[in-house]
Amino acid sequence: MNCSSARRLMLEADPSELTPRPDTDLGAHLATCAACRGAAAEILSLETGLADWLAAKAPRADGSAAIARAATTARRRRAVRRAGGTLALAAAAVLATILALPSRPVSGPLRPPPPAVAARGFTITTPPGREVVVLQPKDPDIVVVWFLPSRRSS
Repeated sequence: MNCSSARRLMLEADPSELTPRPDTDLGAHLATCAACRGAAAEILSLETGLADWLAAKAPRADGSAAIARAATTARRRRAVRRAGGTLALAAAAVLATILALPSRPVSGPLRPPPPAVAARGFTITTPPGREVVVLQPKDPDIVVVWFLPSRRSS
């Protein structure tokens, strides 16, 4: 076994396999190669340091930190749900207001589309019994066309 293949094996090996011993190919190489033995010792040292760090970060036996995090998460979720409900109610109120506004009957030809829309060569034909609303946001690549039921007074 050469050093290159030994180092690849060391990265995947169990810590117990990183000691010089004759019963495995990696162990036999570690017994004869001081450079790889040093690399194995460094890997073992890093794994020990990582295990110590993880043990220090583990939640305490009383679970108070976990309970506090769960309570904070629950409060955030409730706040998001409340905000979502408020936004939905506001949107419904705006829609109801728009639908409740009196509309004037359409007489004569329909208004032409806004200049930016007309310049792009759009032709909009309104289906019978419908009114059209054309919106041109700031982005010139977007045109919003709404066909609404006509609310002509008879």
